[in-house]
Amino acid sequence: MIIQIVLLGFIALVTAARFEPDLPTIKLPWGVWQAKVYEEDDQIYIFRNVRFGALPERFGRPSFPGEKSDAIQNIEQDISCIQLNTKGIEDPPGGNNPVGSPGNDAVLETEDCLFLDIYVPVSAFEPDTDLLPVVVWINGGAYAFGSKNPSGPIASGRSILNTSKYQTIYIQGNYRLGAFGWLAGDYMQKVGQPNAGLYDQALLLEWVQEYVNLVKGDKTRVSAWGESAGAGSVLHHLIREDGTKDPLFKTFAIQSPAFQWAWDNSPGGTLDAVYKNYSDFAGCGHEFNIDCLRSASVEKLRSANQKIFSSFNLTRLFPVGPAVDGNWVKALPAVSFSQGKFWNDIDSAIISHCADESFGFTPTVRNESQFDQFLESFLPGPHLEPQINAIKKQYNCTKLYNGNFQSCLADIVRDASFTCNTRDLFESYPLVSYMMEYSFPFEFIAFHASDLYPLFTNSAEELFTILNSTMNSTIGEMLALMYTEALYLPGIPQVYKNYFASFAITGNPNEGLQPPDKWWVVADGSDDLLTNVMYVSADLLFGKSFRNGTDHQNSKSSCSFWAELANELSRGPGKNGGMTIQYQPLRGTSEL
Repeated sequence: MIIQIVLLGFIALVTAARFEPDLPTIKLPWGVWQAKVYEEDDQIYIFRNVRFGALPERFGRPSFPGEKSDAIQNIEQDISCIQLNTKGIEDPPGGNNPVGSPGNDAVLETEDCLFLDIYVPVSAFEPDTDLLPVVVWINGGAYAFGSKNPSGPIASGRSILNTSKYQTIYIQGNYRLGAFGWLAGDYMQKVGQPNAGLYDQALLLEWVQEYVNLVKGDKTRVSAWGESAGAGSVLHHLIREDGTKDPLFKTFAIQSPAFQWAWDNSPGGTLDAVYKNYSDFAGCGHEFNIDCLRSASVEKLRSANQKIFSSFNLTRLFPVGPAVDGNWVKALPAVSFSQGKFWNDIDSAIISHCADESFGFTPTVRNESQFDQFLESFLPGPHLEPQINAIKKQYNCTKLYNGNFQSCLADIVRDASFTCNTRDLFESYPLVSYMMEYSFPFEFIAFHASDLYPLFTNSAEELFTILNSTMNSTIGEMLALMYTEALYLPGIPQVYKNYFASFAITGNPNEGLQPPDKWWVVADGSDDLLTNVMYVSADLLFGKSFRNGTDHQNSKSSCSFWAELANELSRGPGKNGGMTIQYQPLRGTSEL
């Protein structure tokens, strides 16, 4: 009896230590979560590891938890879905040091990973406060790595809440990655859930609609944000079921929307071949047997995931990602947008790209033979020879690039996988789209994901620490310092964040906070090149880091080429019917 009393007393002490009555809680049908004061900013509460989905069936559709509980949930360890280990791949997606790549050994990687974090201003819980707008961040990471857990300051909610003067809420949640979340093809359409990662994201957005009021969020003012794969995911929510399905957000802000074309869901087609290769790597044979994969150990599946990405590393192509599935993704996005099959009810959008997107995503090609090999990997099969020839004619490497096949291929990768996605989005929402080209410090070194630095770092010291940790040399330390000072001394991050925070509050980057010196206007697409684009760079001459300019990288002529090519591919093998593309000279390529 004495032992029982002692144990009960100990449990009571532990419970009292974990449950602090002065801190707010949210009660869901499947549990109660209590906030903590965010360690980096005492004006922010953070609800960590809030479960929004049950343990999903492997390769199946997610759902809200079914169990009922009123117990306090206290999961201290950061949780993520199973990620690709980029250190184990010679040429990982995005290069050797992609921003946000996994590197925190303290994170628990598991299939039971559908959890979210919520950043809420402390002031939101004061009496008689209005509901706040909500930003939902979808993390990037080549559909293979990344999670809700910030990589240092990157993707933390602190920056946006602080800049908005604590007038917004920030939420980010996990979604399944790699083969765990993105296997597709005819066989998967019959036995599993293709594009499961998209369904995880949709469940997160459904959770926001159902429960964000518990943290004083306004479900009618939800904005979906993302970068790279996160931005590409937001794009795919806009074309869900030919644009007939509400994406559950009214505005969006996306940076460098990226994905690789994956359209061949015919029986025995390319997507089925990826499934079979993965199955073989997992020890289930080069065959269709979903039961074997579902019963295999997670260690075998994790190893197979590494191997399937390694098998693609020389081309820098991705083996998995959003794919045509006959339901959510009925056609390649360029086709859907060109045919008006997208969700129309969007109030406003920020659509941005970096000036050197393809660095880190373009394999080394030294001659025409290697260039041709890449195109044959991108468009496999003899029946696609007309499309390959069309690309070679449009991007005349010999004439337009003086035989520099590396630069030629870099532009192809840039247009097909990045910048034409931004033009497709603008053409779909031309009256409400604020366009940006991030060229800091200069176009030739404004690499993919570098625009995350001004959005999420909170000080020059934070940025220097991030940059210096990836360089590891005396010269690298000097370069990190020069880059940091060039960004922070003119105050670029504060202006940049003000635009985005204003957009979070009002849907307009110019309103909600102090009016900016440079008014960001909706872009003009009346000509081949977009004008009135916000151009961000290190202007050493005039000190104008933000100015309205012309974007030379997502021209209507080059992007209409890719839209027509996508339409051609959608007609299926053996149905080429002759290309109807109007070949236009590319702008600005002779300078590369």
